[in-house]
Amino acid sequence: MSDVSNWMYVDIFTVDQVAALWCGFDPAKISLADRSKPSEVIAARQMLTSAIISKILKADTTTNGYSMIGIHANSLVTRRDLEAFARQKSLYPAFLFDTLAPFEENQGSVRIVPQNLSGQPKHNAAPQIPNRGGRPQEYDWDAFTMEIIRLANLPDGLPQTQADLVRKMLSWFQTTYNQEPAESAVKSRISKIYRYLAEAKNRPD
Repeated sequence: MSDVSNWMYVDIFTVDQVAALWCGFDPAKISLADRSKPSEVIAARQMLTSAIISKILKADTTTNGYSMIGIHANSLVTRRDLEAFARQKSLYPAFLFDTLAPFEENQGSVRIVPQNLSGQPKHNAAPQIPNRGGRPQEYDWDAFTMEIIRLANLPDGLPQTQADLVRKMLSWFQTTYNQEPAESAVKSRISKIYRYLAEAKNRPD
């Protein structure tokens, strides 16, 4: 899966960018020609275009001269409107929802234990992530977040520096799943936590 972590900080996208990100691709690395685009990206763009035409998804078409004929590749959509649209369709693409998405109900209780592709204990295989649309997630970022919350509730709390937590969580992935994501993917998520904590410390009560 392409590393789309930098796009998590963008608030306004073109429809073409969203279609690529929705499927886990870096928009900068996808050809502008439809014939060269992965089929799932074309399908995602059609989904978004249909939603705009049906007024289910808001879009700014003022800079898109082709919107009058139903071409919305360059129409602009906001992160907030995309999140509302995705929730309405019960789809949770990683570039919008990052590490957290609603838990799935399982016989009346919340299921947060990662499952494995082989059905064997989790130390023997990578986790199976529920398919929320687009390409399957390779890593269970929900479980990653739950582990950070668990660490934060220990007597010692989180490490003082984000670098220490990055190393700890990379080790956690390796121990839990026998593989680990790119360090940049872990760092982009953890940096948000430490930035938020630093900002919250300076807020008046």
